[in-house]
Amino acid sequence: MRVALLAVLLLVVLAVPSRAQDVFQEGQTITIELMNGDKLTGLLEQADGAKLVILHDILGRIEVARAAIKPPAPPAPPAPAASPWSGKFDVSLSGSEGNTTNGTFRTQLDLKHDDADAIDTFTIWYRRATTDHDSTEGKSFTQLRHEWKNGDSSWRTFVQGSYDTDQFTDFNGRLALAGGAAYQFRKDAEHDVVGRLGAGLSRKFGISRNLNGAPPPFKLKSIEDELSYEALFGLDWAWTLSEISKFTFNSDVYPTVNPSGEYRSVMRLAYETRLDAASAWFLKVGTDRFHDSDPGAGKRTSDYNYYVGLGRTF
Repeated sequence: MRVALLAVLLLVVLAVPSRAQDVFQEGQTITIELMNGDKLTGLLEQADGAKLVILHDILGRIEVARAAIKPPAPPAPPAPAASPWSGKFDVSLSGSEGNTTNGTFRTQLDLKHDDADAIDTFTIWYRRATTDHDSTEGKSFTQLRHEWKNGDSSWRTFVQGSYDTDQFTDFNGRLALAGGAAYQFRKDAEHDVVGRLGAGLSRKFGISRNLNGAPPPFKLKSIEDELSYEALFGLDWAWTLSEISKFTFNSDVYPTVNPSGEYRSVMRLAYETRLDAASAWFLKVGTDRFHDSDPGAGKRTSDYNYYVGLGRTF
């Protein structure tokens, strides 16, 4: 007797979870799809055993075997979280050969890490030009910027550092550090506009200048490295023109505070268009402008670099 009672209780316990897990609940209006693709909608009167009993508005009371019902599709897997990393690179080449052999090479790499707390951007580019295998241009520019987000506020604080070289200036390289506040003027599907205001310093390394006033060819003499204190005014603007094309403008202006009266600036302007909406490859047309009001004896204050190239996002 005890064995029989325990067996009955065990069957009841096993049946309860099975009933609770049934996707078909009696007394509810349901829609089922049969294996042949037909669909039935009606009030579920009974959901016991291997069949369902449905009250159809037109067909009346219908019994449907569970085996004839198409199982529901499994839930779609959750979409993978978007990576905070993005990047792109581009390369441009040009050349000619004949009485004079000319060649120009330029490459650029951009990386960005954007999460809930901060934005990090890294840019590096290099340009080289030759005539009859002699170097006529050699420039590089590297910049790293970190911005701390402030919740939903449009204000952010930032620090940045840059290093640039130019083969035909009177110094080997220039290191600049700055910090301040950034403000997000606009950010939507079409425009992304950020302004920056800050201060910092820059230092030129390996300076050589004509100190004796001699006519060309100059007698160059190494002098101490120069340290300048600077203000910073910056603007970044990205304008999405269409699904495949974008215009970007980046500018940083550094007025010298001590010694005063001089300034330098770095400006980049570019237009990119992808080969098609799904492609990672794009064509790029752009220009870079470097201005230094004190470039050294016999040097121009502004340098413009124009290029057309091919790039890829990743």
